[in-house]
Amino acid sequence: MGAEVESGAGLDRENLPGPRFLSVIEKAGLDLSVIAIVVLALLVTVSIAGRLVIGSAIPDDIIIAGELMVALVALPWAIVTADRGHIAVEVFTTRVKGRGNIWLDILSTFAALVMMVPLTLAVGSALMTSIDYGSYFDGDLYLPQWPGRLMFFLGYALMLARFAFLLRDDACRLYNYRRESVTTHKDLL
Repeated sequence: MGAEVESGAGLDRENLPGPRFLSVIEKAGLDLSVIAIVVLALLVTVSIAGRLVIGSAIPDDIIIAGELMVALVALPWAIVTADRGHIAVEVFTTRVKGRGNIWLDILSTFAALVMMVPLTLAVGSALMTSIDYGSYFDGDLYLPQWPGRLMFFLGYALMLARFAFLLRDDACRLYNYRRESVTTHKDLL
C-alpha cells in the first residue's frame, strides 16, 4: 500500500541506515496508517449517514475518530525521518558543502535525538500508566485508552530508532569523507 508513497518520496528502502527489520516495521506502520485513513473515512461517512437517515450515529464515533487520527499521524513518522523529510530551515544549510554539510546533518540529528528521548520516555510512561490503571474513555462503549497511546508510543519509538541509525550513518559518512580526503591529499604529494 505504501509503495506509491515511498516511490513518490524517492525513498530507497534498500540503502537506509539500520537493520532491515526496522524498514519492514516502518513500512508496516505506513500501511497501518493508510488503513486507518480508510477506516476513518468510512467511520465518518457511516456516522453522518446514520445521523441523517436513522437519527443515530455510531456510538463513540468521535473518540474512535480521534484514536484513528493518532495512528494515522504517528505511525509514518519513522519513514519521514528516514527520508529526512522533516521541516528544515535551508537558508544557510544549502550553501554549506562537503564536510560542513555532514556536520550540520550530525548536529540536526543529534538535536532531534536529545529532544526525542524524553518525549519517547514520557509517552511510554503514559502508555504504561493507562495500561496499569485500565484507563478508558467515558462514553457508550467505555473504550480503553491504551491502543491509541500504544500507536503514539510506537510512532515515537520507531522515529527515535531511525534517528539513532541516521546519527550513526552520518558519523560514518564524516569518517569516510575525512579518510577519502586524506587519501586524495596523499596521492597529490
